[in-house]
Amino acid sequence: MLRTVQSLFDCERSNFFAGVVVLVNSWEISPQSAVEQNRRTFGDLQQFAQENNNEHFTLIPLLVENLKGRQTGAGLPRKLGMDEAVRLFGANKSGIIASLDADCTVESNYLAEIYRNFSGQKLNSATIRFHHPVEHLPASDRLRQAAECYEKYLNFYRSSLEYCGYPYPYFTVGSAFAVTAETYRKVGGMGRQQSGEDFYFLQKVFPLGRTAFIGTTCVYPAARLSDRVPFGTGTSLQKMLGEDKITKKTYSFEAFKTLKTFFSRIDSFYGRKNQDIEAVISDLPNYLLDFLSADGFLGKITEINANTASIANFRKRFFNYFNAFKILKYLNFVHPAYLDLEDIERF
Repeated sequence: MLRTVQSLFDCERSNFFAGVVVLVNSWEISPQSAVEQNRRTFGDLQQFAQENNNEHFTLIPLLVENLKGRQTGAGLPRKLGMDEAVRLFGANKSGIIASLDADCTVESNYLAEIYRNFSGQKLNSATIRFHHPVEHLPASDRLRQAAECYEKYLNFYRSSLEYCGYPYPYFTVGSAFAVTAETYRKVGGMGRQQSGEDFYFLQKVFPLGRTAFIGTTCVYPAARLSDRVPFGTGTSLQKMLGEDKITKKTYSFEAFKTLKTFFSRIDSFYGRKNQDIEAVISDLPNYLLDFLSADGFLGKITEINANTASIANFRKRFFNYFNAFKILKYLNFVHPAYLDLEDIERF
């Protein structure tokens, strides 16, 4: 934790103030050893704040114990930390909240680049380049191979979303995004999910527009194993290391090619009757047609058409319906029932 704070403290700064809210939390089911370790960490953070806080940088450590619930995870703690950041901003709607995990370090220009991009582009939100630093490990090291494989998988999935024409092809990594205080309030804040809270939150944020990818700085999350949550980096790495061969399965690119064709015909659905829409999509692969039928696609398009007066509004409403959740549902529907999963090494 102190390594993360020191990394932020060492960042370049110019004419802006940086406040770092660190939430140290435990649950009512946490073992006493974890509670005591948290208290020591909190004491170390208080000491750091006393020695280093200044007019440009302030560390604000918070200790929250006995969180209720039988499942631990990042959702509620991330929400509590970001809620506190919003409270501290008060009436400042343009204040920037960057989400970071306790196992990360950042590039020295991290704070400056976030501030520059939000100020210059009037952004609502941004995702930030990330990389798991494993180059210090031998090329034969299985953890390094797993981390590199997992990053390749994440990049493949994001680029495939972009390829097929989905309008919000952004990473959804909890340690690598930022939003304004106003945006955070607009979408009702962070969720309390045990895991995937970053994904759910950002799917509400992206449709607001004015999102950018900041590739001029970098977040360095630790490549560490974890079984604390159902999915994510730590869980994926642990699963790969449990196999004889380091590999990661991903969706067939064929499924994305089909989505690309489907999305290219969206304008043809506007103001059309069901039989006309059926004719427009009749030549698409059966696996997509079966998914659309099971999902009640025609009824949804009828509803969207009844509530839109322009093609631009129709497109927006369409992707509110066929959003990132729907794409995942489609991909899981067709794999492996219709298409085989593939090794990420193929791409």
